[in-house]
Amino acid sequence: MEVLSVPSHLSSSPPSRSQQEIALGIKNAHNLAINMQAGAKQLLADYMSIQDEPFTNASFNPPIEPFPGLPSPSLPASAWLDLSDAERLQQNAMAFSNLPEFLSAVKSQQEEINPDACDLHHQLTFSGLQCLGLSNHLASIMASMGLVPAPGTPAEPPGFGGSFFMKFSGYRVCRLYRDWVLRCEKDLALLAGRYPVPSL
Repeated sequence: MEVLSVPSHLSSSPPSRSQQEIALGIKNAHNLAINMQAGAKQLLADYMSIQDEPFTNASFNPPIEPFPGLPSPSLPASAWLDLSDAERLQQNAMAFSNLPEFLSAVKSQQEEINPDACDLHHQLTFSGLQCLGLSNHLASIMASMGLVPAPGTPAEPPGFGGSFFMKFSGYRVCRLYRDWVLRCEKDLALLAGRYPVPSL
């Protein structure tokens, strides 16, 4: 369902409370996504730095497969531009509502294979909390728009296995997390332009 807004310059009446709620909600969510970018990039870099080869190799950049409940955020430019406002919000809401479970699973893996990496464990916990906060912001925006979240795919985070399996699955999660943060910021920047905060 496409969500349409009325540009402020076309209306002489004061903005409605719902318009203000939508615009302020998008602005707050966008600010949070901006603040999460540096941490998401640092988490991936720190994760790779303690996993040994091949993760520490400068050229290490394999293709990443998504997980059930955590799809790839990558889209061709034309497909990204064709998304409706509702589709953007729905896709981000599903990803960020599931990401805390994935990041928690990676923390459990790392506590087993890298028990002394306390800083990394803390980063994973903090990143999960930020995802939860962003997910709540997105849910609030959708509620202000009258959008009912579509049923999402349940999260299926990686479990325990061999050392390399856990290192690589954790890498996949950290990289998907970083990429979803970058995608969400881009989506919200576009929505912020469509739903500017009204000047009172």
